[in-house]
Amino acid sequence: MMMPKRYPGVVGLSAVALGLVLAACGTGEVSGSAVTGVAQTDGPITGTVSLNDSSASMQSRTVSTRSDGTFSIDVADLTPPYLLKVEWQAPAGTQQLFAVSEGNANLDVNPISDVAFDGAAGEREPAEVFRASSSDDNRRTATRARALLATLSTVLAPLFERYGITDPRTDRAAVRALLEDVRVRKDDGQVIVTNRATGGVIFTGPRSDLSQGTFTAANMPDGPGTTPPPTPTTCSSFAYAAWGACQSSNTQSRSVLTSSPSGCTGGSPVTTQACTYVPPATTCSSFTYAAWGACQSSNTQSRSVLTTSPSGCTGGSPTTMQACTYVPPVAIDGAALYQQYCSGCHGNGMKGSSASSIQSAINANRGGMGSTALRALTPAQIAAIAAAP
Repeated sequence: MMMPKRYPGVVGLSAVALGLVLAACGTGEVSGSAVTGVAQTDGPITGTVSLNDSSASMQSRTVSTRSDGTFSIDVADLTPPYLLKVEWQAPAGTQQLFAVSEGNANLDVNPISDVAFDGAAGEREPAEVFRASSSDDNRRTATRARALLATLSTVLAPLFERYGITDPRTDRAAVRALLEDVRVRKDDGQVIVTNRATGGVIFTGPRSDLSQGTFTAANMPDGPGTTPPPTPTTCSSFAYAAWGACQSSNTQSRSVLTSSPSGCTGGSPVTTQACTYVPPATTCSSFTYAAWGACQSSNTQSRSVLTTSPSGCTGGSPTTMQACTYVPPVAIDGAALYQQYCSGCHGNGMKGSSASSIQSAINANRGGMGSTALRALTPAQIAAIAAAP
């Protein structure tokens, strides 16, 4: 089995290709009267092809493709480079592919031209680059797309060699044969090339730096003119791992554990879904407390948290309970207190008085009841005296 290959030197080659393109840009003069080609993805595309030129005042042309995906656009009196967009309706909705032509040469619009256009667009959406066509922008897009095609030709060199492709812009018949055997797609910033017959990944790499991609030669098709193996059964049922955490993009994902029927490939597993991302809360690390409460019969006492920090935090480990030694309250002998403090002056005359009247007499020093000893009595002791038999 052949091991995956990496291409650490591709970046330098792209720079050389970019220099050659800049030297070959030309004046953008018209050299023919039509741009013709084939619109192709998983097969011939039935849709429309739109062209924007690089005139000082942009001019556009739109034609329909034929049933075999071919098209021809009259470019008389137009100025290259040209930006092309193929648009068609699919079960998933409106689909688009893009390409750029530096002159009036024939040009196919397919997933390879679309990868080059997407790379040339950089951080901008390809549809926006097409819509905002201008002379200078179109030349820059053409230059960047050609350089990216040179890089793509390097990282896919074993595959292109198998199909006799030297330049994907001019070896159009060979590219069409290649696209019948492989699928080229973009997915979340990655360029992925797979074997249509087996589903095996031939190449995957970041669009922003294809040189960091991985090429697996063992997954390549046998080449043009070979009979592909029987189409495997498409997977119709899946078992999944648990959903992962919700990400800041408001999506969460899960992986496929098993699929059925046995030996199947492809299908439509549901591996992502929308969710609501909630930023993780800060855990509280510092607390201020109220005073400890009275010790309870369970030999514990508690206190409440007054403030927490940092601001907006939740949780943490505040200390709101501790052990203590519970001491049961001592019963107050009201009769003994009456005998000690009251009977000497009042006999039994004070018995039956309310606690409030006794306290008022002490406060007012009525009958000499304002002595220091009486003033030292606690409210509980006075209540016991009032309740004494």
